[in-house]
Amino acid sequence: MRILTVLLLLISGVAWAGTANQIPNDGQRGTWFDTIDEDARPYAYNFIQDNVRKGPNALRFELRDGDCYTANPSNPSSGWDDCTRERDRAEVRERWEPKLDREVWYSFSFYIPNDYQYINNPKQMFFQWHGGVWGPNAYFMIKKKNVYLDILTQKHQTTMQYNLGEWEKGKWHDVVINVRWTNKANGFMKVWKNGKYLVEYKGATMDPETYATGHGPHVKYGIYISHKSRWEGPGKRPTHVLYFDEYRRSYKYPQVDIKNYSGD
Repeated sequence: MRILTVLLLLISGVAWAGTANQIPNDGQRGTWFDTIDEDARPYAYNFIQDNVRKGPNALRFELRDGDCYTANPSNPSSGWDDCTRERDRAEVRERWEPKLDREVWYSFSFYIPNDYQYINNPKQMFFQWHGGVWGPNAYFMIKKKNVYLDILTQKHQTTMQYNLGEWEKGKWHDVVINVRWTNKANGFMKVWKNGKYLVEYKGATMDPETYATGHGPHVKYGIYISHKSRWEGPGKRPTHVLYFDEYRRSYKYPQVDIKNYSGD
């Protein structure tokens, strides 16, 4: 379970000097697990040391055209299958689910490399909160040159979308989110990037069906493409690479503040 230890350390701020390339995919899978194309395992995500925000390690994700996740490769029809649903992905996911109707904080650092090729369609999610019922309750995505935040309070319907502008390539960006997961009017989501206040949303942050599960959404991050047929070509979609570091979540802000940690 060495890789699990690494991911836990990534959110706790404790330094770790090793390297690893995959999360064990057994029956329990612990706190974290991955959703990737098994054929893409050598490159889908890796711990790297040559481009980090803090500490010795960061996570590099790579998604190529056709890298679709299948829950049960030996019998695809028995479970979720990206390959028949117009999706590609290389993501890691945690099992932790926040309490409802309570303020929670998240932070992560994000890097778009200089050679990243923007595309008009399909959209590319890179960080999402997934309710585990029908889909995400909120997500960040890249579309054309800009980063967007979508909040969904009805099934498959965006309630509010924020255009967060173009995020500079070749630079680490520190993102902080403060949210209350609820389907009530006292919900909210606030977002900062590099200390600048970008979003102040007030209202429900979950749909009634997901709220009824009794817990908030879990975090997934990496690279996720949906509606692949919207690719305008020609040829295959370009390979995309994104970097993440210093992910944390807590019910108290000081425990996610990157200034309070030396990295990893």
